[in-house]
Amino acid sequence: MDLSSLSRLRELLGSGWLLSLFLVAFLGTAAFRMVIPAVAYYARAELMLPMGFLSILSMAFLSARALTAPLAGYLIDRRGLRAIIPVLPILSSIILLLYNYLKSFTFFLILRILQGVVSGFFWVFIQVLIASNTPIEWRGTALAIYFASGSIGIFAGNLLYSILSTINSSYVFPTAFIFSAATAPLIYSAIRSNQVMVEVRRVEDREEPGRGRFSVHPLLLTSLTVALIGAMLVGDPIYVYLSEFAGLSKEDSALILGVTGILGLIASIPINIIADRLSEGYAVTAIAFMTCLAPFLLAVKSYEAIFIGLLAAGVSWKAYTPLSRRLAASSRGRAGMTIGLVNSVMNFGTVVGLLIFGWSYDIFQGIILNLMGLRINPTPLVLSLAVPILILSTLSLKKGLS
Repeated sequence: MDLSSLSRLRELLGSGWLLSLFLVAFLGTAAFRMVIPAVAYYARAELMLPMGFLSILSMAFLSARALTAPLAGYLIDRRGLRAIIPVLPILSSIILLLYNYLKSFTFFLILRILQGVVSGFFWVFIQVLIASNTPIEWRGTALAIYFASGSIGIFAGNLLYSILSTINSSYVFPTAFIFSAATAPLIYSAIRSNQVMVEVRRVEDREEPGRGRFSVHPLLLTSLTVALIGAMLVGDPIYVYLSEFAGLSKEDSALILGVTGILGLIASIPINIIADRLSEGYAVTAIAFMTCLAPFLLAVKSYEAIFIGLLAAGVSWKAYTPLSRRLAASSRGRAGMTIGLVNSVMNFGTVVGLLIFGWSYDIFQGIILNLMGLRINPTPLVLSLAVPILILSTLSLKKGLS
């Protein structure tokens, strides 16, 4: 690591704008996560909604975000969006507060769609801001820390909900409002910094000399398949799967998912440092290998295999998310659009993966295969059908990076 690289790192951290964006990721995610269980439990207990309707709320959010993200990237490339971005946290804060007053499935659905639209614009902008203003030798690491800040925010949001709900559940929504609104001055101060450029078209001189263009199609296909296979870890189905197939209690299921999530978060940063300092190809290969391995391990009725499978899926998901944005930022002249498309296809892959995993579990309910003395649940193996596509797209992506 040369002195000029360390000097650029000190300058980057000393300016303060990057640390502000890490704090934005933490506060914004914590606010969102505080409200999710409050809405889910109210919809289930008070409105008596079936699980299918709760799934619709999640899919509405993800679908709205998936559709909005490419548009956000396009507008960022064309206009910069500097003027309206600080307004989005305020809109998000108002939406979070409205959940406490508009208590019906129809209003919940409308609010969740609006959340997806705001999220699609806001978080794509933040990712572009970090990717386009961070030196390439630190870009993957910066994005990994940004997503890690969001993951810590998820934990903090769940913790705050559990504390506030025992005191007075009505405190959850105002607290989420305050957390979300606090991100507005932080993002405003960050984009006002003289060291931050919002127009992505102007960052080509930050790239490595001699680095050529690469096709975004393998990147998008790899993003889609990683999200589709990794969707096993998202939402309610994995809790049911661990409880009914592995025989874990609800508490143990939550604990093992929490532990593997934290370990995956820790492991994601070194993988992105490898991408920054050594080789993007090595990082992509490691992530693809763990993604391919995960569904096969999760299909085996063994605590050890399931733990390693959850860990592999968690590491690959958390490491690939910042790495994919790093690679998207290298798409010269259209980095905003590419980052938006990567966000979109990963959201779409998550929705499709959730549907496949849930439906497959219902179809194969009670069916356990016996293979060479191992008890196998066929549900995760359905997602493994995407493994050949992931292998081919990864090889194509590595070829483009070389």
